[in-house]
Amino acid sequence: MDMRLMAEKNTPRGEMIYHENPSALHIGTLPDHCAMTPFAPGQDPFGKRENSARIEMLCGRWGFRFYDSIIDLEDDFTGADFTETIPVPSCWQLFGYDIPQYTNVCYPITYDPPYIPDDTPVGVYRKEYTYKPDGYRRILTFEGVDSCLYLYVNGKFAGYTQVSHAFSEFDVTDFLHEGENVFICAVLKWCDGTYLEDQDKIRMSGIFRDVYMVSRPERRAEDHRITADCEGNFTFTLKGTDGVITLVSPGGETVFSEKVKNGETFKYTVSDVKQWSPEIPSLYKLTIETDSEIFGECVGFRTAEVKDGIVTFNGKPIKLRGVNRHDSYPDTGYCASEEQIRTDLSMMKRHNINAVRTSHYPNSPLFYRLCDEYGFYVIAEADLESHGCVEVYNDFKWTKGYGGIALIAMDGQFKEAIADRARKLVIQHFNHPSIFMWSLGNESGWGENMLNEAKVIKSLDSTRILHYESTHHLDDTPNDILDVVSRMYPSPAEMKDIIAEDKRPLVLCEYSHSMGNGNGDLEDYRNTFHSDPRFAGGCIWEWCDHSVIQGKTPDGKVKCGYGGDFGERHNDGNFCMDGVVYPDRTPHTGLLEAKQVYRPVRVERTEKGFRLTSFLVFENAANILDCRYMITEMGKKTAEGTVDFDLPPMESREITLPEAENPTGESVYITFIFTAKEKTSWCEKGYFICRDQIKLHENTEKAPEPSAEGVDISAEKTRFIVTAGDMRYVIDRRKGCISSMEKKGAELLDRPVELNFFRAPTDNDTMKEDWYRAHLNDYVTKVYSTCAEGNRVTISHSFGWSIYQPFYRGELVLRFYGDGSVRITADGETGEKVAFLPRFGLRFFLKKSFDTARYYGYGPYESYCDKHHASCVGDYTAKISEMHEDYIRPQENSSHFGCKFAEAISPETVIRFTSDRDFSFNASEYTQEELAKKRHNYELEKCGSTVICADSGMAGVGSASCGPQLDEKYRIPLPKVHLEFTVSPANS
Repeated sequence: MDMRLMAEKNTPRGEMIYHENPSALHIGTLPDHCAMTPFAPGQDPFGKRENSARIEMLCGRWGFRFYDSIIDLEDDFTGADFTETIPVPSCWQLFGYDIPQYTNVCYPITYDPPYIPDDTPVGVYRKEYTYKPDGYRRILTFEGVDSCLYLYVNGKFAGYTQVSHAFSEFDVTDFLHEGENVFICAVLKWCDGTYLEDQDKIRMSGIFRDVYMVSRPERRAEDHRITADCEGNFTFTLKGTDGVITLVSPGGETVFSEKVKNGETFKYTVSDVKQWSPEIPSLYKLTIETDSEIFGECVGFRTAEVKDGIVTFNGKPIKLRGVNRHDSYPDTGYCASEEQIRTDLSMMKRHNINAVRTSHYPNSPLFYRLCDEYGFYVIAEADLESHGCVEVYNDFKWTKGYGGIALIAMDGQFKEAIADRARKLVIQHFNHPSIFMWSLGNESGWGENMLNEAKVIKSLDSTRILHYESTHHLDDTPNDILDVVSRMYPSPAEMKDIIAEDKRPLVLCEYSHSMGNGNGDLEDYRNTFHSDPRFAGGCIWEWCDHSVIQGKTPDGKVKCGYGGDFGERHNDGNFCMDGVVYPDRTPHTGLLEAKQVYRPVRVERTEKGFRLTSFLVFENAANILDCRYMITEMGKKTAEGTVDFDLPPMESREITLPEAENPTGESVYITFIFTAKEKTSWCEKGYFICRDQIKLHENTEKAPEPSAEGVDISAEKTRFIVTAGDMRYVIDRRKGCISSMEKKGAELLDRPVELNFFRAPTDNDTMKEDWYRAHLNDYVTKVYSTCAEGNRVTISHSFGWSIYQPFYRGELVLRFYGDGSVRITADGETGEKVAFLPRFGLRFFLKKSFDTARYYGYGPYESYCDKHHASCVGDYTAKISEMHEDYIRPQENSSHFGCKFAEAISPETVIRFTSDRDFSFNASEYTQEELAKKRHNYELEKCGSTVICADSGMAGVGSASCGPQLDEKYRIPLPKVHLEFTVSPANS
């Protein structure tokens, strides 16, 4: 039964007939135009929107009624009582109505386009508005509503609109009467547009962007268009009325002031033009005056194009050092305030990010204005994704391939709806210099609808580059209209194959999936980007972890929810926790890694000194950066100074430093530190930008072996007792391990020392099920033999479980010395079931009084063989309680790569760890088993011991949660493995 027939046709409920009709997208709305804020004559047209005398902000508390189903709506719901309120803008799921749902690929509804479930939830909003006729038209503007909106004014139907992330305007003047008026907005959770908005995000609903009333004259500026290229060529077209335009330079000088006619194109060439770029975001101010209004636009002169297979900006090849960004906040959902956006953009600038892809929909006009101001390359994306088609098309065994993602791309009923989204993207946001590339959308496949969308964009704008990644198809529709080739998550080797097959430049619209302890491959990608000018760089996936706050624990810890925490019908777990910042914008260590990999200046050692190379394209690095250096030996500073340099864009300069010549010492490094020369809108003077640390000298001489004098080993049936100096060791002959370590009669261990093969799987450890199947985490030990000779105990053993052969066989040798130390050597071979070993090392459970750690290695941030560029080699000391990296889904964290020594320190004792090679060190209050079994960080329980892991081998972290498998060079070589550690207890 048609649910529309259940209501009287002439009632508000009966007029809700458009949300399952792809040919009825916008009813009663005004034509699209650029984002423009009118001010009254005499006002500052560059001021904040809310300061305009022509704008009435309608944000605040609105009356609200929630219906679980559209069927439950009264015929005349506009006259119902509203006893509850909700903030506008907001998402209603954050206020107890309905539940959020996290789904990545799959549709949240049955795939039956254009139909949606009968039980579609509805939020009905009520707002009172006082009107006094004054000759001006009243334009009611909604900047973002998910998923569609029916508008009623004083009980009468005024219009309908969809496309969640585009602004819509209604001229409501003729519906108003003097005095109090009532707006009723019925917002549906789903509509036919839902099939086009299947983005990877936590799904929420409501009026989530600003709502305001604009007072406009009858005859008015209806649209304007600005183009301004890097040669200074400026064109301007005003539609709707005549006006006067005035252009003022960044320095405050008037360039021109001219009259313009309705519909005519004005042209002017600016001499000695100040070009706009992300490095130097020079903005001219354009004032547009009509009879009764004034507008302000910031103009950037720049040119974006593809030349000879290379992405260029202002005629120069560029590299995108970017991120993807969603509107996503744990407390406000899709609602992004100016303060929140500024926080995001300022953090990006502080971390050397120069590009943003608006995944996967248009942002509010404010976002683009701020990108103009701060300086970013923006890939502006249409509100389009139909990823769920790939699941729809396939059978349960996935035998039909990925081409089925193009179902909607080929479905003629959506042709106009897709074109509509393209028009809104380009027309509404055309005038922003930061937008250098349009994107058709995301993961919707390729077909006639997408080709038509591309033609629409090309017809509207020939001054920008056109991007789209998802060219998977079911037919032979050509895609050569696209200016670039785009890919997600190829390996660096695959990138080279792509440009060998296609002559267009390559953009990685998504790469280095930032899930959990990740971004372990950034340096490899960066080096590949710079290996060929046809690689245009890319955008890390993604900026922030998506989450919804679910209260606090009794001790005040915020509980961040992700997929599965909301009671959804289906969900994709913590796959939304994939950002370089936590939901509250605390940086992940992955963001710190990106900052260093994306650094604008790099330093290399040469035969004569050092070479500084700039990767800035437009600015002399010396104009914005100061440089100082510091020389250290074993972490202690021995010299420092400043560096005077001149470094033009994309050039290198050699420098010499007498203090760095002929270095001697055990471990000598020089670190070049670059800081901000001046205060900017996003950082203070002296703010740290980047560094380069270079090894000058390394002493490779090994320390002499200690004396074994004074060591005594006595054999018992099930154990060996070893006395060495003031130390007493017990070796369990049944388990083949050290079960006790006493110093002056005080026990140091809570549990026996173990060989350790397991780590709490990171989100990128996609092979983790093999670890569990092999039982690396809970093995059974078989001891073949034990013997003691001189100062040495030798144990032959294996580790495994039931069903399979042992996953490891080897020999453990313990050598004891008169100073109380023990050298532990293990040599063995892994079985055929182990193709990837996460770690190979020793695990100690020390008394919790060991509350401090010291190490000489890469710190202070967690570091791994493929993720240590954010850290420096140094001598670090920290409380173990502060060394944990608190990933929202717990996992391996806070290891430190490249250590020469490490210490666990209690008030009485220091246990020092050294090795025959650099090693990985971890100190924690949590066991790896605890980290592996808990879904949320707030569920973690401390084990009561201090857990020390000393690893001769620790695999890299990579980004395989959605990307290539970890490169072989970052894996532990198998099958033969080796470790050697000397453990030296001493008095504190």
